[in-house]
Amino acid sequence: MTAPPTLPVSLENIETCFEGVIPSPFCTCSASGMPNITYLSIVHRVDSNHVALSFQFFNKSRKNLLENPKAQVLVVEPATFRQFQLDLIYETTLTEGPIFERLRINLDAVASQIGMSQIFSLSGADIFQVLSCRPVAGNFPVGTQPPLADHLQGLDALTERLTACRDLDALLNASLEQLSSLFRYNHSFLLVPDEEERRLYTIASRGFPASGVGSEVAIGEGIIGIAAAQRSPIRNSNLAREMAYSRLVRSGVENLGDESSLRREIPLPGLANAGSQLAVPLLAHNHLLGVLCLQSEDTGRFTAVDERLALVAARQIAATMAMIRLEAAREPDAPRPDHPGIAHQTGPRSVIKHYESDNSVFIDDAYLVKGVPGRILRKIVYTYLSDGRSEFTNKEIRLDSTLQLPGFKDNLETRLILLRRRIEERCDFLQIVSTGRGRFRFDVRRQLKLESLP
Repeated sequence: MTAPPTLPVSLENIETCFEGVIPSPFCTCSASGMPNITYLSIVHRVDSNHVALSFQFFNKSRKNLLENPKAQVLVVEPATFRQFQLDLIYETTLTEGPIFERLRINLDAVASQIGMSQIFSLSGADIFQVLSCRPVAGNFPVGTQPPLADHLQGLDALTERLTACRDLDALLNASLEQLSSLFRYNHSFLLVPDEEERRLYTIASRGFPASGVGSEVAIGEGIIGIAAAQRSPIRNSNLAREMAYSRLVRSGVENLGDESSLRREIPLPGLANAGSQLAVPLLAHNHLLGVLCLQSEDTGRFTAVDERLALVAARQIAATMAMIRLEAAREPDAPRPDHPGIAHQTGPRSVIKHYESDNSVFIDDAYLVKGVPGRILRKIVYTYLSDGRSEFTNKEIRLDSTLQLPGFKDNLETRLILLRRRIEERCDFLQIVSTGRGRFRFDVRRQLKLESLP
């Protein structure tokens, strides 16, 4: 077996060329010498001497490769616009394994976001050996790569801060704040699964005009939903281009009248003009605790280094989250204060409506929350009105069988945080205030009436 050639320019020294920021022209040639050029969204670096290209739509290129395995591709360095020509020879097509799965998951995520999962599907990952990599004439000298930034100090500060968090609320706030201050990830949000693990809902965010707390994403749908379902990070270095190209294909399908193969397009949460996005699952013993999503208006903002940093951060967040849940479940019940009598307030009165069908809660006909948080709020309001009690403990909520909380997937704290933050955003006369670890107070500054409806 012959050793792979030594390349004039190593692929590692031009790693940013393989982020998919700038499309790459890909040239093949038939056996008779007829060339064909098409553009690729991204060239994937496999190792020091191999790249992978997605086998999807390019029938002419595929035909040429089967006749003549030699090809060329031009990759571009986004920061400098230097161009590098790669001489390739086709080796094989993978239809399974880690390389194929990495390409498939990213393709499936964008296709699902646009509602075209039945149209965009990866047939294989074509593997090419790189015979030569050289700069195109007119480039600046390649020289040596600048030293990589040392992120160890930042990671040390991040893990120290997160492991000091004693409750989930503090962990959520510290996680997003530290990612911003230490690594300049200024637009971020964190989602957690519902009790059935069918949907994710936003529980914390940073850097957006509106918090988006309570917004939902179906697990298995769209970029974030597929990152959760596949337990895999998904990085989009040129999200705007990927979405624009996918919408163009969708428009062509609609013009052909083949709309039966289309699904609805899923609105992308966060920035309206996101140029880059990185979604990373939060896993503890392969159990999904949530998804961390980073966004930027800049194309090419998130590189392979950022993906590794986000993975480390996500693992620490998930591990700390799991420890907080475990400690909360073992806490002894705090004494419950006695507040005899019926709650009385003067002034205007508001009606809180609870619908049993989906446990949604409306305050004065304005939607607030649903599901488990809705059941919890109904219980709190009922106790406040019937017993005059405003002090509660997490433990009594957790042990209340009428709330039907999931047992082994207990994440009561996330539901309480969602409820508190939704109330803060949408209601100025109610408040859930922490009064200590595992305790909270229900503050009311208006007369309340509770209505339970089918």
